[in-house]
Amino acid sequence: MAGINLLAWPGIGTFVGGHKVSGAIQALMALIGGILSLGLIVVLFNFALKIDSTRFDIEAFMAGNGTYLIVGVTGFCLLAFAWIWAAISSYLIAKQLHREVRQ
Repeated sequence: MAGINLLAWPGIGTFVGGHKVSGAIQALMALIGGILSLGLIVVLFNFALKIDSTRFDIEAFMAGNGTYLIVGVTGFCLLAFAWIWAAISSYLIAKQLHREVRQ
């Protein structure tokens, strides 16, 4: 379960572990964050195209790519938050199962 939660898709392991609501929210946050993170790929691709030019104008680059950068960073932060939440959930579920086995 922890492997699914941390390596495959954050939230799915939490969902399978019995925490349906928090698992669904984590999975949705990870999906939205992953999609929004594609904005960073657009910015990096545009940057790679401009880096070979003789004169690189940072202000013009940011004017053309600032929105993608904001969306991408927001998505990355959302994905990171979902991943951290999934890690904490995995730990708490494992701790709960360990307690139940000991009793």
